[in-house]
Amino acid sequence: LNCPKWHAQRLFTKYIRFTIKELEKLRKFAEISKEDMEENLEDIGNYEVGTIIKNPKLPFNLKDIFYVASHLIFDGSYRNKRGCYFYSYEDTLTDYHKKRLSAFGEVPINLIKKENHLYFSYTIGYIASKTLDIKTFKSTECTLSNKFKLLAKKHKVITDEIVKAMIIDEGSIGDKINIELANKKLIENLYNIIQTNYKLTKLFSRRRDNISFKGDSYKHNLSAWGFGFSAESFINLYKSISPLPINYKQDGLEFLYKLQTRGWKQRKHHGGTQRLIVLSLLNKPKTLSELAKELCMRQTTISTYIRELPMITKIDEIILRRGGYAKVNVFG
Repeated sequence: LNCPKWHAQRLFTKYIRFTIKELEKLRKFAEISKEDMEENLEDIGNYEVGTIIKNPKLPFNLKDIFYVASHLIFDGSYRNKRGCYFYSYEDTLTDYHKKRLSAFGEVPINLIKKENHLYFSYTIGYIASKTLDIKTFKSTECTLSNKFKLLAKKHKVITDEIVKAMIIDEGSIGDKINIELANKKLIENLYNIIQTNYKLTKLFSRRRDNISFKGDSYKHNLSAWGFGFSAESFINLYKSISPLPINYKQDGLEFLYKLQTRGWKQRKHHGGTQRLIVLSLLNKPKTLSELAKELCMRQTTISTYIRELPMITKIDEIILRRGGYAKVNVFG
């Protein structure tokens, strides 16, 4: 092995772990197949306990590696030898990540609820980085390698992993599905990959306010770039990435699917929609989203009708938790 004597001795007592290079030399010397070697590995990682994955389920699926890489890019953090995590603000999302990470074996996981951070072995982040040639997962600096782009374009199942992670972490779902990031090159890379399988709107950019509250509050502008999914893609999206592990986003995806498959473009009777809105609100006050889902119509269309009906007014406001907290109007 070309290593110190003390190191060689301890390898056989399991006090020191084999490196990949050492293991490969011994495998060839002993004429053991890679499949037999993988089946008998007890754990992988490095010397830190928190990185060690017991009973690894080798070989790892490329789809699962893309799942990890995508979430680290969109809403996670990876620091070599210092840990990595996914931002996880819903119990259903945490359960989803735990289930997906278990595909690699017994992965050390620690949820810090105060920070909404789900920490896990950075061994997985390291493997994703090396396998897909990604230098940094930091969303504002990340660029996708040629290997990443070629594999994603070649296999729709991989594109769907990227799309699902992107919508879970960065997507807004209402009458449409939009994605925005503060990294122009990354958005362009993603657009180029995803348009192979889904019809997209044109790329757009805008200035958005970013407000911080450390000491005295202050506000500064950021540039954002993004794109949306065309309505023609909603059925394909629903069939390919559903269910989403965040309830309100899954509800939104189901609504867009129903909108595309409802079987009619407009109601037969003139004034029929206005009448249904009034009857619904007489029964119970509702938000635009609730009305849209009940009547299977876009929120923008419902909003237009409400402005034309003087008997309908805003009667309340409620706060909804959607990644953060959003204030919405209630009409009656």
